[in-house]
Amino acid sequence: MAYGNAIDLDETTRIVPVFDPVQRTLSVQLWKGGEPAGIHGLVEHFTHPDDVLDTIDEFLEQSGVRALTEHEIDVLAGELIMAKGGPDTALLMIARQNPESFHIY
Repeated sequence: MAYGNAIDLDETTRIVPVFDPVQRTLSVQLWKGGEPAGIHGLVEHFTHPDDVLDTIDEFLEQSGVRALTEHEIDVLAGELIMAKGGPDTALLMIARQNPESFHIY
């Protein structure tokens, strides 16, 4: 398993992006109070970060957690890409180093 950096949603709640290299799937672990509280993508078998992002708020709501802010969604997207690795990771690193020269149309 490859893990992205945890994203703290409040003092006791965090999400952790995960990439399973054997199944080539992405998921997000939910932690509350230092204990595992659910996995988004355990059943769905997400293969692309957008698949996770499109449904994460529904998973969080069902788990009694607020929806992600726009900034948290951006951070989660980057962490999913970093956990997965590959060419998209290289592009993300270039964009982070030179944001003014990297344009998305």
